[in-house]
Amino acid sequence: MATFEWSKEDNRCFGCGDNPWGLKLEFEKDGDWLVAKPSLHRHYQGFKDSAHGGIIATLLDEAAAWAVMSKTGKVAPSFKLNCEFKKPVPLEEEITTRAKVLTQKHGVAKSRSEILDISGNTLARAQVSSKILDRKIERDS
Repeated sequence: MATFEWSKEDNRCFGCGDNPWGLKLEFEKDGDWLVAKPSLHRHYQGFKDSAHGGIIATLLDEAAAWAVMSKTGKVAPSFKLNCEFKKPVPLEEEITTRAKVLTQKHGVAKSRSEILDISGNTLARAQVSSKILDRKIERDS
């Protein structure tokens, strides 16, 4: 898993940081995938009883970034995010957010992100392109 040079208090990332309104995602390796299993609070509601599309895109984006950073040991912000919303993402139920790197060349990584329900059905997915920056992070093997 990757860790950053900044302290927990300095990491205010909406996806993974110490942010009172954030998602507080924590990822673990599972084979080729990097996986988080959040349960979204009803504050993240969009359409009735389901997560807002922006929150869904954030989950897909965050998973992709962590997958690339975990693999490369470098900061890797997304520059292209192509989302497909297949089914509503439930609130206050555990979901799986996961991503894996598909290719990496010329400073660009392409990855696939998914959100699955408790039964393993795909609720949303994305193809993500990330720029691998020179800023290093620490990696645990």
